[in-house]
Amino acid sequence: MSKRRESGTGIWVWAGMLLFALVLFLLPASIKNGLSSLVRNGLYSPFVWADAQIKLMRDNFSRYIITKQELAKAKAELEELREIRAENERLRNLLNFKNRSEYSLLLAEVIGSGEYRYPSSLIINAGKNQGVHPEMPVLTAEGVIGKVRNVAATTSVVQILGDPGFHISARDRVTGIVGIVESEDGKTLLFNQVPIGESVAEGDRIVTSGLGKVFPKGLLIGYVVSVIDPPEGMFKKIVVQPAANLKKLEEVFILMEFGPSSAENDSIEGQ
Repeated sequence: MSKRRESGTGIWVWAGMLLFALVLFLLPASIKNGLSSLVRNGLYSPFVWADAQIKLMRDNFSRYIITKQELAKAKAELEELREIRAENERLRNLLNFKNRSEYSLLLAEVIGSGEYRYPSSLIINAGKNQGVHPEMPVLTAEGVIGKVRNVAATTSVVQILGDPGFHISARDRVTGIVGIVESEDGKTLLFNQVPIGESVAEGDRIVTSGLGKVFPKGLLIGYVVSVIDPPEGMFKKIVVQPAANLKKLEEVFILMEFGPSSAENDSIEGQ
C-alpha cells in the first residue's frame, strides 16, 4: 500500500514538473527573461555582495598601509628637520660665543674618548699643526671642560674636569671664597679647601680664580648643588654640577693665547 502511495506521489511530482516546464516554455520571452534574471540575481547576489565587500576591505587596507607609510615618512622628515634645526642652533650659538669672546678661540671637533691610560679625557681634531700646546684651556659656550694634556700633529688629548688627577683653582662668584675644584672619585665634582666658617650656598656660580695662571679669571665651571658641614674636619663638602654637559660634547673651544710655561707647570692647576 505504501509503495503504491509513493509511486502515486512520484507521478504527481513528475507531472507537476512537466506542467511547470510546459508553462515556462509557453510564456512570452520577456517574462522568461525576467524570471531568469530574478532567479540569477537571487542565486548570485550574495556572492556578488561578498565579493564587493572583500574588494572594499582590500582597498581600505591598502589605503591604510599607504597612509601609515606616509605618516612614518612624515615623522622621519619632521625628526630630520628638528635635528637640522637643533644643529643649526648649536652652531649658531658656537659662532655667537666665539664672536663675543674676548679671547682667541680655536674650534675643534671631538673625535673620540680617551684611551685606557686617560679614561677621563677626550680626543679632538686639532694639534701642533693648528698651534695647540699642552696646558691650553678647553671650554664650550656653557663652561670649562678641561685642558689640553697631550698634543700630536693633528690631534690632542683633553683632560676633563672629571679626571681625579685634574685640579683647578676656583672661587665662589657670589662670596669670592677661593678653593680647588676637583673630583676624588672620577664621578662627583667638588669645590674643596673651603673652611667650614665660610659662606657658600646652593646655586652659587663657581668660576676660575685665575690664580693658577693656566685658566683666565672668571670662566664658569659649574653651580653649587649641595653644601655639607661635616661634624669633624675643617672644610666643607661642596658638590658642584658642571655647567657644560661633559657626556655630550661634539665641539669644544681651545683658548689659544694661554700657552705653557715653566712657572705654569708648577701651579696648582693641572697637577
